[in-house]
This record gives sequence, C-alpha cells and structure tokens, in this order.
Amino acid sequence: MIPSDQPSAETAFYFRRGRMFLLSIGCFVFVAMTPLAILLSTKSGIAGILFQAVWVIANLLFFGTGFIWTLRALINPNKPALTISELGITDYASAFSAGYIPWDAIHSVTVGPVVTITLNDSMLTLRHLPPIRRWFQSTNVACFGGVMFSATLLNATISEMETAFAASYERWSAGSSGD
Repeated sequence: MIPSDQPSAETAFYFRRGRMFLLSIGCFVFVAMTPLAILLSTKSGIAGILFQAVWVIANLLFFGTGFIWTLRALINPNKPALTISELGITDYASAFSAGYIPWDAIHSVTVGPVVTITLNDSMLTLRHLPPIRRWFQSTNVACFGGVMFSATLLNATISEMETAFAASYERWSAGSSGD
C-alpha cells in the first residue's frame, strides 16, 4: 500500500540483448547437435539407446526451452525481465520465472550474481503458477532456498538492484505500517 500523497515508483530492469543473443546461439547449437549426436553415437545395445535417450531429453528440454525463452526475450525487448515496486516483485528473468510476488510473501532478498528471493510460504506464494513453472520454482526453493535468477543477464549492476529492492521495500513497509 502506498501513502496517497506519494507517487507510485516502479523500477524495471531489462535483459542485456548481447548476452541474451549469445545465450540463444549457444542453446541453438546444442539443440542442433542432437540429431548429429544420435547419428554419430558409437555405442551399441542398451548403452547406446540410453545415451541417445538421455541426450535427446536433456538437450531438447533444457536447451530447447532455453532457446525458446531467449528468443522470446529478444523478440520482445520492451517487456521487463524484472519489475520492482512498492507492491512487490514481478520476475520474468528466467525461463520458469515466478511472476508476481507481493512483499508480504517475501522473507528476504539476496542480491549478487544470482538474485535469491526467500519466501515465507513457497507453496502459497507459487500456487498461481502453471504446474511446470510451479514444479521448477518449488524445486529451486527446496534445493537452494528461494526463487532464483541470474542478475548477470539484466541491464543493471548489483548495486542498482540492491538500491531498487531496498527503496521499494521501504515504501511498501511505510505504507503497510499505517494500516
């Protein structure tokens, strides 16, 4: 909640186009190598079949998703990867992003090369996500303690992001304490 005499402040961070372009090329190369790896596989029998199956699944799921995600980010450069406001955080900075997270659902935010948003109740906060995104985010929370994304893909320094998180949280905190 924002005190009515103050204007709303929102900070948006966008992807670094050069890094996203390189990432999309890398993902595409791995996806394109899939048929070649299958054709050139020298393993025979069950080991060869398992190798091919693992290669196809890993490449197409991981790198295929990465390629589609980076391509979408490059095609739509006006959509922010991360928006921080006095209402909360909107995360679209990864292929399986968490979307909108209100401040009252956030326990803490750690900003570094990887931003980690620790949630008060991850099951409740992430319930709005489609099943696949919810599964990936829940796995991140279980393994690494929070919603995570790479800050190195964004057009901001760690200091700029820390400042934006702190200022927006303070505005939310000031507005919510008056209720």
